[in-house]
Amino acid sequence: MPSNPTPGGPPTYGSGPAGGMPPQAPPPVGGFPQQGGSKNGQIMSIISIVTGVLGLCCCTWFIFSIAAVVLGILGAKEYDKTGEKKILAQIGLGLGVAGIVIGIIYWILILTGVVDSSFNFSSNL
Repeated sequence: MPSNPTPGGPPTYGSGPAGGMPPQAPPPVGGFPQQGGSKNGQIMSIISIVTGVLGLCCCTWFIFSIAAVVLGILGAKEYDKTGEKKILAQIGLGLGVAGIVIGIIYWILILTGVVDSSFNFSSNL
């Protein structure tokens, strides 16, 4: 226990099990990113990139692009929790948005008749 020989003076540490050592400082409080957190953000971001590429390849089907946007947003939120950079989530989100925009333009061109959507398969055997 610290003894205080003079009122208002600094405590002296001479007795006790610590052998003259001052008490330890408390651990730091929040504000720092967690190390070794979950990899959910990274997994969702990678899946977002994959579905974004599929959405660009199949831009007439919006399901892949919508999945890329949703997973990109969820991945970015997970990255915000850990404080890591969210570049993978942003790439997946961008691919998803690009697939949706290209798909909308394609469907507008089909509906206005600029692009012929009929498929005629004929084989001259």
